[in-house]
Amino acid sequence: MRLDRWRITYGVHVGRGGGRSGLAPYAVVAVLSRGAGAGLPSAVILGVLAAGGSVSDGSLLIAAFTAMSGLCGPFVGAAVDRLEHPRRGYLVAAAILAIYAGILALALNDIPGGLLIVVAGIAGMAHPLFFGAWSAQLPRIAPGVPPTRAYSVDVSTYNVAAIAGPAIVGLAYIADSRTPGAASLEVVCLLYIAAFVALLLVRVPRRSETHDQPPAPFATTLRYAAVLWKSVSLRRSTTVSTLAYIGIAGLVVSAPLLGADLAGDSGTGALLLAVVAVGALMGSIAMIHRPPRVGPGTLVVISTLALAVALTLLAVSPSMWWAIPVAVVVGFTQAPQLSAVMQVRDREAPKHARALVFSAAASLKTSAFAVGSLIAAVLVPLGWRVLLGGSAVIEIIAVVVGLLVAGRRVRPPRGTPIVGGNTTD
Repeated sequence: MRLDRWRITYGVHVGRGGGRSGLAPYAVVAVLSRGAGAGLPSAVILGVLAAGGSVSDGSLLIAAFTAMSGLCGPFVGAAVDRLEHPRRGYLVAAAILAIYAGILALALNDIPGGLLIVVAGIAGMAHPLFFGAWSAQLPRIAPGVPPTRAYSVDVSTYNVAAIAGPAIVGLAYIADSRTPGAASLEVVCLLYIAAFVALLLVRVPRRSETHDQPPAPFATTLRYAAVLWKSVSLRRSTTVSTLAYIGIAGLVVSAPLLGADLAGDSGTGALLLAVVAVGALMGSIAMIHRPPRVGPGTLVVISTLALAVALTLLAVSPSMWWAIPVAVVVGFTQAPQLSAVMQVRDREAPKHARALVFSAAASLKTSAFAVGSLIAAVLVPLGWRVLLGGSAVIEIIAVVVGLLVAGRRVRPPRGTPIVGGNTTD
């Protein structure tokens, strides 16, 4: 009985018609690719330092990668939506990212800085396929799995990746005493290669199998991004989650400062982020087994307010013994928020522009994190408590603004290619 329940939970059961659910292979690709993406920034910094560069040099590469990822997300998503064989697009993306990490590992000292920034920008264009557009393929890969369960599993892959990616990079750095930065980049390269191989084992239906009409022109496909605003529930959840991500940047920046103050070691603060990821994984598992009774739109609001309370408690931590369990709670509140946002996107996104909607929304969050990082950099002299308190305030502002912008329904004009509409929750 327990075995059957486990199979149903994680999508490895035999479904109707004798076929196996694709949720498990989907999750494998997600964990590998997202784990590599989560570990890549740390690996780049370590690699640049090992090559004799500075943290600023590494930050430029990360900025180029992230900026291009954020700018190109909607266009990459629209391109994926038009592919007859979507898996080929993901294979190309995994190959590009593996090559990028391999180039940095093997030839970081031999390539001019300007060219490295260009290469980082090119690689950044492939990043949205796994941090957004891959989630858009979930209903096609595992059509028999309920959305609440499916996207709770999807969110758990982000949590596992957030824990495993940086940890693997850090272990590689410690293990390789001769060229620690190169070893860190090499393991990221291997993770992307593993994701490439895993993709070969995932069946992603051809576009013609799931769509009745041929793809629209590229410019027309891009117009479907308007559903992010035209749909009331999607507008609200996108606004709340995007603004809330500004506050998450404050959490990331403040963690080393918290560790240095409460434990005498900045590294301990960095490990606190892994504790947050563990809490998020716990929250995802809880949602898989006990789906919430409220709608996903309502859950976005509730979980964001809960996150504000948790960040406030973290801001007043008197010791690490207090901060650690609170960090678990911070992560636990993030899981339902992300899962609920995914469910709203899944429900409201047009069938023929799903990757576009998912990628565009993810790009907004990437940009919000960049803005939050800049704000946090300015507030660093005020201390980690101010940073975390400010993050809590931002979460509340996110909810208020989200409710205000969703205060009235917007009826799309005639002829506007919008599907999903004006559902309120």
